[in-house]
Amino acid sequence: MEASVTVDEVSQWQYYNEFNPLYLNYICILNGYYPVQIDRRFNYCELGCGVGVTLNGLAELYPEAKFFGIDSNLNYIDAAVALSKGIESPNIDFHCLGYNELAKAALPDFDFIILHDVYSWIDEDARSHIQDFIANHLRKDGILYLDYEAMPGGSVISPLREIVSFHTSGMKADNLIKAQSGLDYLEFMNTNDVSCFANNPAAKSFFDDIKTKEINYAAHRLLSDYFKPYYFHQIEKEMQKIGLSFAGSAICHLNFIDLAVPLDFQEFLKNVATRELFESHGDLIRNQFLRKDVFVNSRELMDAQEQTEILSRVMFGMTCSEDEFELVVEFENVELNYNVDIFRRLIRILAKNSNSARNLIQNNELKDYSIELVVDALKFLSSSGRILPFSITSDKNDKLNMEADRYSISSKSNIQFLKNRLFKQDKITLLGPKAGIGVEFTMSDALFILCTAEASRGEVVDWILQRLAEANQEVLTDGASEKETMQLGYQEFCKNHLPKLLQFGVLEAEDN
Repeated sequence: MEASVTVDEVSQWQYYNEFNPLYLNYICILNGYYPVQIDRRFNYCELGCGVGVTLNGLAELYPEAKFFGIDSNLNYIDAAVALSKGIESPNIDFHCLGYNELAKAALPDFDFIILHDVYSWIDEDARSHIQDFIANHLRKDGILYLDYEAMPGGSVISPLREIVSFHTSGMKADNLIKAQSGLDYLEFMNTNDVSCFANNPAAKSFFDDIKTKEINYAAHRLLSDYFKPYYFHQIEKEMQKIGLSFAGSAICHLNFIDLAVPLDFQEFLKNVATRELFESHGDLIRNQFLRKDVFVNSRELMDAQEQTEILSRVMFGMTCSEDEFELVVEFENVELNYNVDIFRRLIRILAKNSNSARNLIQNNELKDYSIELVVDALKFLSSSGRILPFSITSDKNDKLNMEADRYSISSKSNIQFLKNRLFKQDKITLLGPKAGIGVEFTMSDALFILCTAEASRGEVVDWILQRLAEANQEVLTDGASEKETMQLGYQEFCKNHLPKLLQFGVLEAEDN
């Protein structure tokens, strides 16, 4: 069995919205490929699933589907199974398998296969086994998500790995101690502005990220035997050999020329002959460090009219309030300004209820716009990350009970996420069952959510203070008492966040 890919605990507990079938379908539609039908039973597999946080969450969001998690690390699989038991998910199975064992496993065919944070960190033999697995198990029209360290940006990792390996080669110690010594060495160089960091933002970004992670993660990134960053055309050719077509980037804005590169390069990209050239040139222009590619087991493309028709039926919703939506967004060296009439109108409408372009053009605020223009506006708004494909249309007649005395958390995944991660990381993603997505919250908001479900309205502040005291968490009061500070925080939470929490189904009002 291959050596397992080790990541730090916080990374293991990260929930990835880009793995959601709803989102992967949207990326395919954006690029002219047909989506997988997810209103029926489908099969979904994640290779290298870790402790299965995203997989368990998706299993709850799609109870009619069947989910499979595969990892070569038995400790991860045990943790994933324990999490699924806590959530009581009957539609998920976990398997401890090395990649060389995939061919012998009795596994079904899949509509979705996810491969996250693995491909660049395994040897050629393991990659070959994975390719065979995809070729043999991805259904026709099925979707593959594959991320990997990309060239040219990922080239900075190899020199840092080489120098850390050289620096620690004489040490008689395990890799964790060597990794810490390597980090200390790199920090010395970074602090003293050596040219490797001062003149190479990608190298500095990699180091700034890795030094914040747990030491076992750093040890794997710096000292593991296998590492290979890829050019896009290399990956595309590997996938073409097993019958797959590139269907877009899960980094949404990279699917649009206007957002993928600065203005000076946009005319150049518009004139390239193939998507392969578009992606390859874009990676060089941006010095792309990580790619998140979507492939589909199909060669069939829809025409422009059918694409617009399908996009017009996609449900979109907003993950924040109207006031919180940032009207100017930076994508690398490209700025997108949403302070335009059609964007502002859509933001105002979607802040209240999710809906499709087909229905939105019936709204008085949008009746003068064509369906094509509304669809295009929604596509650009989705690049913000604040407007996403939703699974349902909110019922505008469904009044949110903002004054209930008690609320509850209906999602068992959310209960387990809060139970395991409260106070252990800066942010946490919770499921919005009514929207079919995950929504990221600060840990302070997560505490408000939990205590709102644990106590009646008049007791929530005391409950929060008790939780903080038990966890030895300090309350920053700015001169007021702790209770006064927390009361103000809770009032702001109820005003700005409770409506969305009820709309998404993160919280539900209990009957009096």
